[in-house]
Amino acid sequence: MIRAFFFLGVGLIAGGFIGGYIGEPGAGAWGIGFGIPVASMALVFWLVSRTLRGIPSDNPVMAKMAVQAGRVGMARVEHVGETGTRVNERPLCDIELTVQPRHGQTFRTKFRRVLNFQTSVAVIPGSVHPVAILIEGGAGCQLHQTRGTERPELAEAADSFCCFRRRSAQSKIGETATQRDADQAIDRNQQAMVPARAVLYLVMICVGAVIVLLPMRGAVELSVESKELTGSWIPDMRTEPGVSAALNALELKVGHDRVSRVSLYKDFVLIDAPVGPGTLNTDSWQFRGGKLISGGPASTQPESEEELFRIRDVHWQAYWPAVQSVSSGLDKTITDDIGIFSERETNSDLGGDSFMQHTGDVIARFTVNEPYSSIAYTMNGQGENISDD
Repeated sequence: MIRAFFFLGVGLIAGGFIGGYIGEPGAGAWGIGFGIPVASMALVFWLVSRTLRGIPSDNPVMAKMAVQAGRVGMARVEHVGETGTRVNERPLCDIELTVQPRHGQTFRTKFRRVLNFQTSVAVIPGSVHPVAILIEGGAGCQLHQTRGTERPELAEAADSFCCFRRRSAQSKIGETATQRDADQAIDRNQQAMVPARAVLYLVMICVGAVIVLLPMRGAVELSVESKELTGSWIPDMRTEPGVSAALNALELKVGHDRVSRVSLYKDFVLIDAPVGPGTLNTDSWQFRGGKLISGGPASTQPESEEELFRIRDVHWQAYWPAVQSVSSGLDKTITDDIGIFSERETNSDLGGDSFMQHTGDVIARFTVNEPYSSIAYTMNGQGENISDD
């Protein structure tokens, strides 16, 4: 469970980085902010649990059952070594035992135990202690404090242990076949769990990423569509699918397709459009990272319906190829800075009622900046008739 939370934190962090990459600035920051402490705390608890995993907890009930079943023996301490970890200022030690059961062959076992002062004095290499073997055929045993009524059960084991000590000087101690089979069964069970755990951890990573990216599903969908159309996960908002996504989002928001100005940049789109049908009150909208945000009243308000034009009257997909045809000889970093600004042309007819108002044909302007000069270009709403001003 602790490891599952660790991978959940990893998923939150991954989702945060993905969100910052495909969404608006700072969109995935909260995922990173939450994911780092979640993963860090889970990792700490995970490492602590791994360190303490081998510490057996005394189980008086199982020990009593083992004694009643005759699963008792004598054990000699072969080695006591500190792991370097301390719990409540007491050392965590690896203890190796050689166990002579009351019935059966001798075997070696190893476990970890936090030793206090009294125990560390008693449990020293060479010392002999009665043990209760908790599971038949298993290496799990517990140092057992015997009482008078239990001495008869241990007497036979103690006699066997004396014989064992004489034999051990001449022969190497081997584990019993039962013990070996038990250990192999444990190893097989652990190996069988590896694929299931891997799937669980992958699912937790995906869950963490989805938690962060679900509120940004517009940015995710736009990024996936851009990858399919252009090969890039980051859409260029001056071309497809960025332009259509921005304009469709505006129509859905305001309920009409009339705009007074559209500015296309590499990372976002700015649109001046009336707040609703039947009004000239115009807001400035920004579409970035799959999200449309109102910036409040536009700095320039249209004075008549003639200043507005419909989105479908413009061939937006032709704008960026036209810009590229002009700037193809320039460095890519300069090309990336080019913005395209589309609106109606200013009426220069001195005798008209709409003099100096944007009531002419729809045009688009862009400027190509070179190291030592800049040139402004104009084209019509179909991306044709490019001319420099």
